[in-house]
Amino acid sequence: MEQLTEYQVWTMFGSMSIAFALRSIGIVLMVWLALRIAANIRASEDSNIIAKLLGTGFGGITVMFAYYWQTAYFSYRANLANGLVDMQTNGVELSPGATQFVSNFASSTSVTSPAPVIIVFDLIVIAMILVSIWMPKKS
Repeated sequence: MEQLTEYQVWTMFGSMSIAFALRSIGIVLMVWLALRIAANIRASEDSNIIAKLLGTGFGGITVMFAYYWQTAYFSYRANLANGLVDMQTNGVELSPGATQFVSNFASSTSVTSPAPVIIVFDLIVIAMILVSIWMPKKS
């Protein structure tokens, strides 16, 4: 099997980054919609338990999707860096940019979770949704 060149690796990384960026835009829109639904449920005098459960479900699924794509991107980036390390081990000379990428993102263990700041962000978003829907209103 033919070994990829560094240029081919960066080309594939660029294409996948575009796909991840489009998914990120979708997640931002879903988070906005989930927060909007939560605010409407809170503002409505007619909201019942079914509306609250559906709003909670949509918000939870939205945050789960966000977490999934964040984890997928972190894994993809680590796998690419590990692939560049393998290329270097097989005698391919890497550019300074690739060397910096490897030093930033290569991982000897599998990546199973995004950075803690991303997890905190997801927890804050789900808390905002749940508080908007379930906290009692002040009279």
